[in-house]
Amino acid sequence: MWISFGLSGLFLLQPAAATPNDFFKRGTPTFIVGTAGDDLTDRAIRNQAAMLRDLLFPMAKIVSDSDIDPARGAAAWPANAIVYGGPHVNTLLAKLGGSLPFRLERGKLTIGKEVFEGDEYRLITVVPARGKTSDGPGYPEFLLYAGTASPGVGEINALRHGGEQILIGDVFGRLLAGTWQRMADGTIAAEFPQPRARRIVWRSVDRELKTAGTSKACTVHLRFPQMLPAASDEMQVVASCIRGLETAALKLEAAGTADISVFVYPDLGSIASITGQRGDGHAVVEARALHVVRFDPAAGGGFEKLLAHEGAHVLAYGTWGAAGTPLLGEGLAVWASEQYGSVSLSDWKRRLQLPVPPVANLLGKQFRQLPENQSYPLAGLFVQSLVDQLGIAKVRQHLYGATASTWDAACKEAGTTPRDLETAFQRSFGGP
Repeated sequence: MWISFGLSGLFLLQPAAATPNDFFKRGTPTFIVGTAGDDLTDRAIRNQAAMLRDLLFPMAKIVSDSDIDPARGAAAWPANAIVYGGPHVNTLLAKLGGSLPFRLERGKLTIGKEVFEGDEYRLITVVPARGKTSDGPGYPEFLLYAGTASPGVGEINALRHGGEQILIGDVFGRLLAGTWQRMADGTIAAEFPQPRARRIVWRSVDRELKTAGTSKACTVHLRFPQMLPAASDEMQVVASCIRGLETAALKLEAAGTADISVFVYPDLGSIASITGQRGDGHAVVEARALHVVRFDPAAGGGFEKLLAHEGAHVLAYGTWGAAGTPLLGEGLAVWASEQYGSVSLSDWKRRLQLPVPPVANLLGKQFRQLPENQSYPLAGLFVQSLVDQLGIAKVRQHLYGATASTWDAACKEAGTTPRDLETAFQRSFGGP
């Protein structure tokens, strides 16, 4: 289907990209990143875009929001634009003002008849093209990744999406899907034919968590399903959660006072039914939330290690910033918990099949192509090697946020070379 919105130049006639999946099929995109936040926010937005670019579109360009003058209309935009960050962190969207078919600000999203208040909400949508009106300048169709938090896009691509024109996620995952409808007066309106996803009521047990570099503790809200009676060992579960988070905070030397929520599920079926995710646990970094399945809370046991792993994701994002690659992001969490799948990193070193893949490959697509029981232990051992060689401060400052395309420069800033780090990593396995 070909449509015309009366736009000029390249955007006069284009296939209507009904969903993100359709949009990605058009060809090489251009990523537009927001730069209206502080340094940590801007870096997180750029890293999120760069991670997707490096994995899927290595030839694509990343440009800043300030590189485009929206007053010039659709002709000023690059083809197949993918925009990261809402108007509160992206000046391009801020200048579009009321011409956008939704209102997104820090802590609030209004779209159609729906209102979402809080920092936990994420919006993924193909925004329909429109011409200039009294509300603001025109623009081409573009794909948007944004959220109500600042920056709001941390690990947003992990939210399962692609088949809907509009998808809204919350702390649990997919919340509401909808479509854009062109009204008789030419305006665009959001419609949501189905109700929001099922959510349950939680009760909270609160504890304090001391983190590095601050005299003030953050509050950990341990959430349990209100519909279920408290288990006889609930206080042991609470203590195990706190020990795991303390381990992560200590290993990462992570400071911060923002609250953390830990949702504790009784079994795998429960976590899957609410979040749509499989596995023992996962983190939602923008919401500073962990979702975990409870099991044996014994000191030093698997549940405590699970909290250290998932807690590392949240603490690192809040104090280190966004990881530049899955290798460093998952590697840091495995390293912080000192194990993977209840097997220590030292035992994994003996179990993993040699030869070890080159670091350059692991920074790219090969990490996701390997089975998780290989990629995650390898990542943890790589981070361990980095810390041993350079110290945690240099890993945090220079390497953690590096993408595959900036790895060489990041190594130079850290006072080393990719070859030296490769050699040290291979030798840690007994290689030459």
